[in-house]
Amino acid sequence: MIQFNCDRCDMLIELDDDQAGTKHECLNCGDINRVPNPHNADVQQPDPNDPINSKKIDRAAKAGYPADFGPETQVLKVRRCWFRSRAIRFSLAVLIVLSAIIGLLWTKLGNHGYTYIALFAPITVGGIGLLVWWWLDRLTASFEITTKRTIMHRGFFSKSSSEVVHDNIRNIQVDQTFLQRITNVGRIGISSSGQDGVEIQVNHLPNPGQLKDIIDLYRPI
Repeated sequence: MIQFNCDRCDMLIELDDDQAGTKHECLNCGDINRVPNPHNADVQQPDPNDPINSKKIDRAAKAGYPADFGPETQVLKVRRCWFRSRAIRFSLAVLIVLSAIIGLLWTKLGNHGYTYIALFAPITVGGIGLLVWWWLDRLTASFEITTKRTIMHRGFFSKSSSEVVHDNIRNIQVDQTFLQRITNVGRIGISSSGQDGVEIQVNHLPNPGQLKDIIDLYRPI
């Protein structure tokens, strides 16, 4: 039987010996703890500040990110892109809105009557509404990487989240179209060993390749 204290709340945790070296969620505070190895006390909690350990064990600390050991720490949190993820459609929407506004000004200054106003006003309102919708859609999802798990937050007024512990990640998919490669955005899908499908899937994320590389620093690979 392995006994150790939670990194965050100091609650005593007891696990079977076969859990040594894995990560376990504290039932009291939710923090993810690395289960120590009772047969080798010297490697229970490697010190990331030790030059030897940081080079041999903690790849994240070596790369300049928060250490993999100790209490859970946020590494990075990003939201979906607004312009870069839909550059062509965004540019067309802005062009249409500007053209409609110019049309309204032309109608007003030239006193051309209400026929053109009835034409340009809906286009202006619709174009602006589309841009606002894309902005709100950007705010409804975020992608968070901590030292121990990856979390997808969804919702604007209501909230929901999905998470995968880094030790349990089986596969990370990065998909980019040709235009997305140019603008450096894309979709990330994450699946764990306990599920058949993709548990976390977020599109329009900036720098998806870099996000994958950061997650890999905290995976046992």
